[in-house]
Amino acid sequence: MMILMHMMDNNELIIGIIYYLLLFYIGISSLDPTHAFQTCSTQHTKSPYSHKANPTTISLAAKVAVSSTSLVGTSRKKHVSKLKDWCDDDSGIQVASNIQIQASKLSGGLGLVTNDNSRSSETGSVVVTVPASLALSVELPGMGPDDSGVVADLVNDRSVFRSLPWYAQFSLYLLKLDKVSSCKQADDVDLQPWLDSLPRDFSTPIHWGKNEREELQYSHLVESVKRQEIFWKDLHTTLQSCCRIENITWKDFLWGCEIARSRAFSGGYTGTSFNPVIYAFTLVLVTVYVALHLGTLEQAANGAALVFCASILQDFVLPKFFKTKKYVICPIIDMANHNSLRATANVAYEYFANTYSLSITSTVPSNSELFISYGTRSNDQLLQYYGFIEEDNPHDTYVMPPLRNWDIAALEKACGGVSFPPGRLQKLNKAGLLGNPMEITEGISDENERASNPDGGVVLSRAVGVDPAVIQALRALVSTDEEWEQSGSSVGNFAAEVNPENESKARIAARTAIEMELSSKPTTIEMDRTKLSSKSELLEPDERMAIMFRIEKKKLLKETIDKLL
Repeated sequence: MMILMHMMDNNELIIGIIYYLLLFYIGISSLDPTHAFQTCSTQHTKSPYSHKANPTTISLAAKVAVSSTSLVGTSRKKHVSKLKDWCDDDSGIQVASNIQIQASKLSGGLGLVTNDNSRSSETGSVVVTVPASLALSVELPGMGPDDSGVVADLVNDRSVFRSLPWYAQFSLYLLKLDKVSSCKQADDVDLQPWLDSLPRDFSTPIHWGKNEREELQYSHLVESVKRQEIFWKDLHTTLQSCCRIENITWKDFLWGCEIARSRAFSGGYTGTSFNPVIYAFTLVLVTVYVALHLGTLEQAANGAALVFCASILQDFVLPKFFKTKKYVICPIIDMANHNSLRATANVAYEYFANTYSLSITSTVPSNSELFISYGTRSNDQLLQYYGFIEEDNPHDTYVMPPLRNWDIAALEKACGGVSFPPGRLQKLNKAGLLGNPMEITEGISDENERASNPDGGVVLSRAVGVDPAVIQALRALVSTDEEWEQSGSSVGNFAAEVNPENESKARIAARTAIEMELSSKPTTIEMDRTKLSSKSELLEPDERMAIMFRIEKKKLLKETIDKLL
């Protein structure tokens, strides 16, 4: 763009600026200037200020009729027919005839399934299209919910609200739709059928008691959930302090956060949708400019090129420069469930159509569920934020205690009974390979990089095995004085194998520590499998999930031990 401006003369630059200012004015004047919630045509929605003497305080009890028809004690499946009717009516959502919303055999909730009578869905075919106007979004940093009424009508301190994580902002957005008005601002489409299809209860560990969490037999996740609970309760308090809503309960806030965390997808594009009117109007300006002999065709064309470049700058360059990110919940598409091994569909934003789409990425047989991938999620993340786990999850990990907490005497015994050279642990500590020295007990943002492993524990993964940095540290730890001197007394020089004997000792040390971790469990994997198969009908859902989870973790430990043999 700078090159283009350099090539222009002053008249061309002025023309381009005038073009763009006119277009900008047209775009602004076409927006709905009001901030209040629009009242839907349905009778059960109310204005947020109805029957309130003091308009500065809003009660979440305003939408009494809707609350009375909520899903507490009822099945989500009963609302599928209403959701289908909603899609077929005037919502603008298009669902392929071979796709049905049905109970998912995998998740137990709802999912998108090809019907019995359909042929195999072919790769590349679009099966769901949803207008962007029906999607809910929160943009960071600074912009917040796309429904400006959420901030304008429900928030007192905007700066505090916009400093909250995206899912906390989404929680208020969802509560507005669920408790105040089920219509998005400036849209006549009532989202109530979609809201009725949402789960009302979650079985994630944040809802479990202390004893249920201990059944996981995995202290890393137990502590992670404890930190999550502390942090989210702090967020709840902060949200209450910056809103004019008088009764945001912890249960309501938690529901909103979990809906957002489990159903939203994100992307870097935050620009405007394609608007052909802008370019058509630019063409008219060019024609008028040339017809009235105000300048040459070249000058007019350069002015139009400046408009085009400015549009590209606004939509694609600036969002990346400012690292903006948009989080979106898209009705119907949010029914697609996750599968790491069998993802058969993909979500995309269609710029020119201004819609979100779900398209097939591999052939799907009839009577089969469509799956998408939520990304490289371990079972820790899937259980903590989504409430399920995957068997043989290729992205699963196990976080052991940091090296500083390992039983060094047991490792020395396994490696031949010779004490490791003095001062070696201090060298590893200086290199940052022993983990964090202090236990983290306070709440930590789950957007923080350290949130998943704040103590610096040793990470085992199904894809790699033992973290290579840990093997490097163990090579240095078990090295002889001669090997240490040959490395230049530098831990960094142990990144690659030193010699077969040193490598064998390092792997023995790692294997011994993992075997000790596995043997410390109250039950064996065989005991867990027997309990799961023989007493399944007697188990509570949380207990069943905990057993399934710990089986997967013990499988991962065994696999890692085998890799070290």
